[in-house]
Amino acid sequence: MVIGLVSVSDRMPLTEFHDVFRAILGWNGDLDYLIRVHAQEFNSFRRKTRSNAWHEFKLHRQEKFLYICDTLHMWEWDVRVVDIQQGSEEDHTPICVGGRGAAPPEFCGGPTGYRWMLKRQREGATMSDPVRLEAGIQMLVEACPDEPMDRWDLLRTVWDEAFQSIDQ
Repeated sequence: MVIGLVSVSDRMPLTEFHDVFRAILGWNGDLDYLIRVHAQEFNSFRRKTRSNAWHEFKLHRQEKFLYICDTLHMWEWDVRVVDIQQGSEEDHTPICVGGRGAAPPEFCGGPTGYRWMLKRQREGATMSDPVRLEAGIQMLVEACPDEPMDRWDLLRTVWDEAFQSIDQ
């Protein structure tokens, strides 16, 4: 479980909240998002002409809403309003005030890929298994025999580096 305690201004637009959340996770890819508050859905696919700010929803203490970061892999987060306090009118900078649990790697295949990665690490297995990597490449070569071999070599190198990065 990952818990992050963040103080944000109620004047912050939803689009900025997405940027803050990605920063907390240490993710910097251009990920799509979806926010569902009071049965209203806001996402990065349909940009509205005006940006909703948090104060417009009149959220209360202990109220939750759904935030999905990276709609491809469906990282779902329950976000809870822990407290509402009077803030400074001049400074609307978000502040991380606490938390626990390491955030998952950004491109690990979503919750299922992350659980699989953790299981393999517990077992002492690595993600960069050369036999599996080569078997995957061979399946692609057989499926697309007209592709030049140097393309498969490039893919092999990229996958190998990516899996080694996940192992680290």
